[in-house]
Amino acid sequence: MKIALGQLNMAWEDKELSLQKVQKLTAQAAAGEADLIVFPEMSLTGFSMDIDRIGEDPDQPESVERMGRIAREHHIAIGFGWSALPETGQAKGTNRFTMLDAEGKVLGEYSKLHPFRYGGEADIYQGGDRLVTVPFMGHTIGLFVCYDLRFPEIFQAVSEQADVMLVIADWPASRADHWLTLLKARAIENQSYMVGVNCTGSLNGLDYSGDSAVFDPLGNLLGTLHGQEGIVICEIGQDVQALRQKFQMKQDRRNEFYIQEYQK
Repeated sequence: MKIALGQLNMAWEDKELSLQKVQKLTAQAAAGEADLIVFPEMSLTGFSMDIDRIGEDPDQPESVERMGRIAREHHIAIGFGWSALPETGQAKGTNRFTMLDAEGKVLGEYSKLHPFRYGGEADIYQGGDRLVTVPFMGHTIGLFVCYDLRFPEIFQAVSEQADVMLVIADWPASRADHWLTLLKARAIENQSYMVGVNCTGSLNGLDYSGDSAVFDPLGNLLGTLHGQEGIVICEIGQDVQALRQKFQMKQDRRNEFYIQEYQK
């Protein structure tokens, strides 16, 4: 499987201009024979708390429909983030990650489990209530959003099924070292491919360095892009199960003990 990291310099809260950028990078990924292109968190707006301005109907989101058109036009699967308005009976919205197939059909949708309290996200968006995996081209892909990367337990849970983890983010340049370090660590400790897609540029007073990256199950860096808009295409192999069979680290986990100690 060939995956393209679509590192965007989004137009702040401007979906139309951001869609033009998405269209351009998707065309490049398709020309490079990528099977899937993935874009950052809140792909068309940047990490905005103005949900009244950017939020979409969770049942009929316009961004999903328009991204579906782009997927069909270029015959490539797309993963992207968007902001959902509160559902009926809920006070807060959700930060979504949707994956579409090459025909524009929804393969899976995940709501960010851990809103970023430090940045005020928890005041506007509520955390999701389930982990999500998606079957795709012989792989099982786990979907995550940004701050989730700091919570290793959910990656361990998803890696019981998944061999590839996708993390979309708007991760500031001031913490770029954390971003790359945690991506590599999650790859090694879960014996999984880790794919992190970040934005670049300056948005709402914050600088973003990009540093979108793919690490293989041994923690080797397969590709990255720093400080500019563009794509990187990396090959995701079929070697995860062979590695897990050879080095049976998961067999040595003591999950019941961890839970017991955590609950004390």
